[in-house]
Amino acid sequence: MSVEVDFNEWGVQWLNPGQDSWWWYTWIFDGDHWSRMSAVPTSYSPAGSSVQTVEEWATGGTLHVHWRNNGTTPVFWRPTVIVAPSRY
Repeated sequence: MSVEVDFNEWGVQWLNPGQDSWWWYTWIFDGDHWSRMSAVPTSYSPAGSSVQTVEEWATGGTLHVHWRNNGTTPVFWRPTVIVAPSRY
């Protein structure tokens, strides 16, 4: 079985060591589609950088995400989301 999915990527975000941040992203989020946010440090983040998704929840077209930098260096990343099945 295969399912078509949608991907979206936002601009670069940044966190200092030990910093928490709460962001919201508006897109095609709703209660009828599965969505999952991920974050991978960019190539210009210092070695050993990491970002953690602490929690996420959707409300009426908006995905709310709590991010945390557990590392000892600043981290730069681009949030990426997948939504399934495809909305288009």
